Amino acid sequence: MIAVVLSGKGGAGKTTVAAAVAHAVPENRLVLADADVDTPNLALALGATRPEKREDWLGKLVAEYVGGGFDPKICPLGAIKKDGSVQEMLCGGCGVCAKKFPSSYRLKRIKNAEVIEYRWGEVPLITAELEPGCSGSGDIITKITDDAKTTAEVEKRNIILIDAAAGLGCPIIASVRSADLAILVVDNTLTGVSDAERAVLLLNHFQIPFYFVINRWDLAPERVEKITARFKALGGEYIGKIPYIQKLTVGCPVPADEVLKHINVEAFLKRI
Repeated sequence: MIAVVLSGKGGAGKTTVAAAVAHAVPENRLVLADADVDTPNLALALGATRPEKREDWLGKLVAEYVGGGFDPKICPLGAIKKDGSVQEMLCGGCGVCAKKFPSSYRLKRIKNAEVIEYRWGEVPLITAELEPGCSGSGDIITKITDDAKTTAEVEKRNIILIDAAAGLGCPIIASVRSADLAILVVDNTLTGVSDAERAVLLLNHFQIPFYFVINRWDLAPERVEKITARFKALGGEYIGKIPYIQKLTVGCPVPADEVLKHINVEAFLKRI
């Protein structure tokens, strides 16, 4: 069983909910994956600070100048310098230069992340840290989720809980496409609601049933009833609303008991 926690936007509280739910799942059945590689903080939210394994991820495709004729204007991203060399941070790996000047340029993969495994107690937690200047992609998320599946198989664990990437691009698609079940965190703001609605479209595309939680409901309590009705109409099952919790501090472990008392986590656990 693969369950994913998503929100459709950053800062909505999905890592808080994922960390709290992790406390409620039997430890011997669980593997965790933090697919939000731009800001991987599930380990911090759980108090896991010492990585057990690190592995270089050669995921970024870039061009390399090997000598010969060139034309800087051929690069649509302006990555080719006046001497023909390539600025790797600007290069998108499109291969136009190698196509136009096959004897002068070749494509290669360079390190753009490290895949990391933590242990939260006995629970494996797989994530990645990007190299400076690099961005996340569907490929690195797929690597993380594949490693989580392998770990679950080797260690005979049958629940993978994924803290999804933020937004609605390729990383979030890679986060959810293999999920069996989802928890959607709806931030009680206008943008939080609209982005969560778009996330539902993604879940529907992959035919993934979902529960939903309203976060920071007390910041605008007059909207809660309308939000609840809206996401029920979209096919979700309501399992709770979380108030603004002052104890929640970035970089510190999530007070799981304080969060879980506002969520009907039993309804979710019955499905897994």
